[in-house]
Amino acid sequence: MENIDKMLRYVVDITRKAGEPLKIAVEENLSFERKNENISDIVTEHDQRTERFIIEEIQRRYPDHGFIAEEGDPNEQGFEKYTWVIDPIDGTTNFVNLGKDFAISIALYVDKEAYAGIVYDVMNDEMMVGLKNQGVWINDMPYRRKKICEELSNSIMEISFMAEKGFREDHGVEVKPLGFSLRGHRNYGVAALTIAKLAKGELEGYVSGRLFLWDYAAAGVILRELGGDFLAYPEEEHPKGYEIEAPYEAISYIGAVSGRMLKKIMKKLHEK
Repeated sequence: MENIDKMLRYVVDITRKAGEPLKIAVEENLSFERKNENISDIVTEHDQRTERFIIEEIQRRYPDHGFIAEEGDPNEQGFEKYTWVIDPIDGTTNFVNLGKDFAISIALYVDKEAYAGIVYDVMNDEMMVGLKNQGVWINDMPYRRKKICEELSNSIMEISFMAEKGFREDHGVEVKPLGFSLRGHRNYGVAALTIAKLAKGELEGYVSGRLFLWDYAAAGVILRELGGDFLAYPEEEHPKGYEIEAPYEAISYIGAVSGRMLKKIMKKLHEK
């Protein structure tokens, strides 16, 4: 895997470089467009420019690699032996409205299996890198979380109004009883950083009605490497490798700080 480790070091450097213009851009009055007339789903020229920069830099050294990228054309992308799954700015609304709490998210798939995840919290200059079966690093330092909570009544989870609506309309599942069983809930508006918080043990659960592969692929590697887990709901409709078959389809997502907590969340959601 020495060759892959060299690739990752190269892409981590690219990711940092891609973040520099974004740190400047947040000082501007940013313009944006809505995707499919969706008021909450927006894109800026910086999303497109950042994605283009990352892909061009990787292609320059690795021309045979594949890409699955948020702003890319599905007809021109696909899985190869090495495939990069890219969200150039995860949390574009935060980028535009707050000027913080957004991330660059890049996952590496090898032979169509998730191998590595890079999540860069741009404004905090925090680079998280996870390698399957090898560990997690934050700004080049090995990371191990100190403790986790596995009791619903003591937990904080991310659950939004949109997640509640999505689970009710798409799956006939009421999320409110889960929310009322917790100490508190939050809504950070950026999937990669929310899942990173799960990985660190700063949140205990995350329920989202609509995530795409580029939203969760990189952070998912980090989460599982630190002992957490996630699933696409309903689990029986998403067998292993579901994301390879339909990488551009959204899923309903449930993540947790541990496998045990994931089971508790699922049990609560299915209580009658």
